[in-house]
Amino acid sequence: MSYGDALQSLENLLESFLERAVAAKEERLRVLSGVSRLDDIAHTTKDGGDITESLGEWFAEHNSWLSGDGLRPADALRINEILTEIREGLTTSADTSPALDKLGSEIDRWGQRATSTAQKLVLKRGPETPTEPAEGSIALFDRVLKRVANLYADSSGSRQHILSALDDSLESAKEQKSKDALLLSAFIIYYLKLNNYLVDPYVKRLKEAESVIKSEKRHA
Repeated sequence: MSYGDALQSLENLLESFLERAVAAKEERLRVLSGVSRLDDIAHTTKDGGDITESLGEWFAEHNSWLSGDGLRPADALRINEILTEIREGLTTSADTSPALDKLGSEIDRWGQRATSTAQKLVLKRGPETPTEPAEGSIALFDRVLKRVANLYADSSGSRQHILSALDDSLESAKEQKSKDALLLSAFIIYYLKLNNYLVDPYVKRLKEAESVIKSEKRHA
């Protein structure tokens, strides 16, 4: 493969990564917004307000989360905690109606989903010694891309500029010895280089973080 072909391949890879990162960030913000909205509904319940319509709309909008993989385990458990609070409020309320009974049944369905998620977390840990064949390189790299995309979505959510996200990523790579943060930093640096940013100081920090991680591995 020529240098030009290799560069084009890397550029395509980075473009694919950035597209995934943007999609992951948008989905992450949607989840956080949904959890925040549900928390507001819970507060309304505590204040004695009528949540029949708002909670019904929430279930209708996020019903796909019950059967899909759009939620992280921690998000699913947090949603279940909030819904449990709401369920307790409905149970102690003197007002009963078919609509409230239906909402109670829907909350129970979400509770079952959260329980299933918790069980899957335990099962995924598996034995200490692997008994199955190692994953192929494509599958492994795909997993890395997804983790790095999620890391970028989390770190860039409150930032105004990509350089701030890069600074945080480089700091995590060095201080936390995170290989995912190191890869994310490399992706961002290359992206900035293609867009004519001065990246020499960041390249230096990247090499320092890489040395720390390699040193940690040698002494492990």
